[in-house]
Amino acid sequence: MSLLVVRTARAGGLSKVVSAVSVAETIRARRPDLHALLCQDYWRSRQGEEAGGETHTYALPIFAEHAGKFTTQYSRTFVEAAQKLPGVPKMSAAQDEALDLHAAVCEELALTMSFSPGDLQLLNNHVIYHARTAYEDPPGADNDRLLLRLWLAPRNSRALPPGFEVLWGTTAPGVPRGGIAQARARGAATR
Repeated sequence: MSLLVVRTARAGGLSKVVSAVSVAETIRARRPDLHALLCQDYWRSRQGEEAGGETHTYALPIFAEHAGKFTTQYSRTFVEAAQKLPGVPKMSAAQDEALDLHAAVCEELALTMSFSPGDLQLLNNHVIYHARTAYEDPPGADNDRLLLRLWLAPRNSRALPPGFEVLWGTTAPGVPRGGIAQARARGAATR
């Protein structure tokens, strides 16, 4: 994933990144029981942000490995939204505790940085978590924070764990996936 900064916010909007592999290994060392739960399915809602709308749910583990490669996907917002939908299995107290530990370790290990116009951030979504702090924009639609996001899938992308196609599509050579979108989200961090 790449993120190009066109305009920064008036205040806030710091970028936060953390190695998901380091998060997983830290959790495994501290609480192997909770690490094991994070390798099991958690139900998520698409929140109306992706194809399928609010009622569309899917289950994926937080941590997965396939062909010797670690892959992760995490958004507690989507997990909590799914818990409000009918027909979605309820999380256990231990699963919720695992997510709490996950969030705490992410904060503990995260690197926080500011952006300037022209900065470009390149991340591998399979092994790096990214978020941002809350921010404020000046009045007026032409002066608000503007970041351009691009998801890239090289021809030699690695195979995904079974089930992860629901997020990223195929990694088969020659099959286009990804796209470009403007990231103009307002308010607090969502991941």
